[in-house]
Amino acid sequence: MAPHLAVFDLDETLVSADSMALWHQYLLDRHYTKDADFMEKDEAFMRDYSAGTLNLADYLAFSLSPLTSLTTEEVDALATQFAEDIMPEYVYDEARATLAELKESGATIIIVSASLAFLVKPIARMLGVDAAMGIELKTKNGKYMPEPDGEPTFREGKVFKLTEWIYALGHDFEHVSFHTDSINDLPMCFFADSVKVVNPCKRLLAKAREYQWPVLRWGTVEGELVD
Repeated sequence: MAPHLAVFDLDETLVSADSMALWHQYLLDRHYTKDADFMEKDEAFMRDYSAGTLNLADYLAFSLSPLTSLTTEEVDALATQFAEDIMPEYVYDEARATLAELKESGATIIIVSASLAFLVKPIARMLGVDAAMGIELKTKNGKYMPEPDGEPTFREGKVFKLTEWIYALGHDFEHVSFHTDSINDLPMCFFADSVKVVNPCKRLLAKAREYQWPVLRWGTVEGELVD
């Protein structure tokens, strides 16, 4: 049995932004879409996500719309370039320090995100973590389709995919910790042995107070623990 599995949400947890929103802006800036309202639509979807009401099918169709002419290899290469060029400046200093401490302690570190896997994985490589999961997409004729391939890593799906991954390893962990900012991750919070919430939304903050989960304020001058 391995000692410690450290699980992290990605967006607004390890990084100070939503990686999918940054990705969509990246595509817009490089003229992969001509939709003048593209980012306004993105903001509307993000409001739904924060409220826990996101329609995943609609969001996937929107997100993939600029990429219909690209092969999976082309999308993966573009996502890797994005992760290397854009994402480092958004990583919290406290996140880098926490990841470094966990690596030093010998913990296994995994990111489990509701963002698309082709984006999450290169960001995880940039951060140097052991493994990463995002929403996998079906492919057809060498292109990504706006349809999840298997259970999406969204809400309860994060727990399902993580337990599936742990089972495939062939061993369990003595302790599972979890960091997140979002009320959508409540199922993962209840799955983990210990939880720390990072700059939580109001609904998650209320749960943190109820269950006495430590609250981290990352990106502040002090970066300190607050109640």
